[in-house]
Amino acid sequence: MGGYFNIAGRKVATHHLVLGVLATYGVVFKAVMPKTDKTQPPPIKASSDEESRFIQDFIKAAEAEEKKTAAH
Repeated sequence: MGGYFNIAGRKVATHHLVLGVLATYGVVFKAVMPKTDKTQPPPIKASSDEESRFIQDFIKAAEAEEKKTAAH
């Protein structure tokens, strides 16, 4: 099928080497990526306290409505 390399006295197919390299790259990339906290909502950037309260009340009302429709 393809070529082989002799590694530690064993024949290793080239496609196995490629899969090993790609898997190692994926694992390292996953480990290096910063972990984000998904539970915290994004910050509200409002120009005034009134606007901030309005946004928070709107979000609470939308979540309450969502829970109400999910219960049905």
